Amino acid sequence: MSDMRVLLLHGLGNHRPRVHWQWWLAEHLRRAHVPVQHPQLPAPDAPTFEAWSEVALAELEMLAGGGERVVLAHSLSCVMWARLAPRLPARLRPSRVALIAPPSRARLASVLPDFPFDEGVDLSAVSPGRVVGRADDPYRDAPLAQVAAAWGLPAIEVAGEGHLNHEDGHGPWPSVLAWTLTGDDQAWSATAG
Repeated sequence: MSDMRVLLLHGLGNHRPRVHWQWWLAEHLRRAHVPVQHPQLPAPDAPTFEAWSEVALAELEMLAGGGERVVLAHSLSCVMWARLAPRLPARLRPSRVALIAPPSRARLASVLPDFPFDEGVDLSAVSPGRVVGRADDPYRDAPLAQVAAAWGLPAIEVAGEGHLNHEDGHGPWPSVLAWTLTGDDQAWSATAG
């Protein structure tokens, strides 16, 4: 595990609260001596693709080098990743990616009319990835499998409903830790939260 490095990218309105699963995951990875980056993205309540992607690129630069690199993006960062990932040079491409609880354009259009949603971008050519979410997510109007297929990735549906954030009661999430450490998709079958 010592050669693994992890980047966590948060979603809209996330000020990295300690009660969110990403904070919990970062703490547990650090206890396991896995280097993890969990940056506060600029203007989380009124983000722009340009500002968020600039930070993501800088963080990916810090992950560059040998060893396994894992990216976990939540919510709006999934959308940012879908636009950014195909443009990445090979040296910055992670070993694997989990896009967790991606939102739909229609659900965020009134809040973020100018944030680009690139649907139908084949992300499978960039890095092995998967789209993880719940069947019933208030920020997504399309079925999870449809969103994943549009990005050329498999869908992994987690039991329950909600956006997989702290407002749904997601702080501790052992299955996301297990997947991060092992890459085994069977880890997602454990109950979230």
